[in-house]
Amino acid sequence: MDELERVAGKAQRARSEEHALEILLEILRSRQARTLALAPFALAPHVESLVRKGGYELVSGREIARADIGISGADLAIAETGSLLISHDGISELVAALPPVHIALIRAHQIVETLDEAFAFCQRELERAPQDFVFVTGPSRTADIELTPVIGVHGPQELFVIVI
Repeated sequence: MDELERVAGKAQRARSEEHALEILLEILRSRQARTLALAPFALAPHVESLVRKGGYELVSGREIARADIGISGADLAIAETGSLLISHDGISELVAALPPVHIALIRAHQIVETLDEAFAFCQRELERAPQDFVFVTGPSRTADIELTPVIGVHGPQELFVIVI
């Protein structure tokens, strides 16, 4: 969690799934979100029910780019770099990259210490079936010709990770 914060991400630890959903709602309210994109992941049905009850609009497909916030899971979180590893499924990487705010919900057992462990995970997954992976490290950042850093030009301006 320290490395995530070092790369300008924000981490919060939840005591339970219910607490994670409370934290999620708090972030949605604090960012005055109205439109959300939701990737497929284990908690997605619970999240979808919650946000529909809250009156949020869920978008998909080409509409993901107009979402205020994207919500996803992740295959792994890498402590060494503060990165998330997300399987390329055609939706999750868009939900993580297009909206100005990305919120990922992960379980503590999905955190590995090193990139080597993450690469070993990828290798095992690739032996089962061909696929691509995306590494997300903090909010999007770039620099202009004078090397002035700019956040959020090519992806989210904010990244929140809720660890259950």
